[in-house]
Amino acid sequence: MRAMLKAALPVRTQQLLSRWFRQPACHKQLKIPVEVYEILKGHIPREPNHGWQAPETAGRQLAAFAPILQQMREGKLREDFAALVEAVRLTRMDNPLVVEVGCGSAWNREVLGRFSNTAVRYVGLDYGVEMLKTAHATYPGVVTLVGDATDLPFRNESVDILVSGTLLMHLMSYQRAVEESRRVSRRWCIFHTVPLLQTRETTVLRKDAYGQPTLEIIFNNAELQAVFTANGLRVRAAIDSLPYDLEPVLGEPTVTKTFVCEVVER
Repeated sequence: MRAMLKAALPVRTQQLLSRWFRQPACHKQLKIPVEVYEILKGHIPREPNHGWQAPETAGRQLAAFAPILQQMREGKLREDFAALVEAVRLTRMDNPLVVEVGCGSAWNREVLGRFSNTAVRYVGLDYGVEMLKTAHATYPGVVTLVGDATDLPFRNESVDILVSGTLLMHLMSYQRAVEESRRVSRRWCIFHTVPLLQTRETTVLRKDAYGQPTLEIIFNNAELQAVFTANGLRVRAAIDSLPYDLEPVLGEPTVTKTFVCEVVER
């Protein structure tokens, strides 16, 4: 398997999924409850969020998603799942190679397998080894790689659709991650479930996630789109994703969007 994967990257993968599209029933969720957040000012740590690599984090995350995944299997798609399906549909690609960076336990492989309007060849990448162990236990045969979003192990222009899976919000080096996403993408980058502000500048928060301290970025919309433009990406769609209103913390409403970006410059 290792030799095959090495030879195939980044053009080919296993796990051809061939399911025809049907319109999913979107399961409306309440807004996420406001947790205890701390707004960080001054010096912002640049190190990665090591809590995501803790062995217990993967199990806690999968347990939290279990009822949401069960609803998905019953045809009730949560907003973020529906947004990803729609984003892939808008690319109009047939049998694309989809690489999800920050795949966690790889449940989006199942989401796309069930609801995408085309077969997709899915590869998951995460820097959390425990996350990938959970992915293989949950989805035997899924193709995954250990890797860093700011230094992707793929050749230039080798991936049809690069999905940044609810990841930018946890990357202090997000500008580098956008640059790398564009480098490896042949045509499309999808930045999935990105939290946004309209007026306030991009703000970094500290909170707990699945029992581990983590950093979280809430992006000023105009600032983030300027980063996309600077990297030769043009936003073709901004799809409503999971409700996430932090107005009590930040003083203005926040939303999340899934951005479908086309590579227009090299």
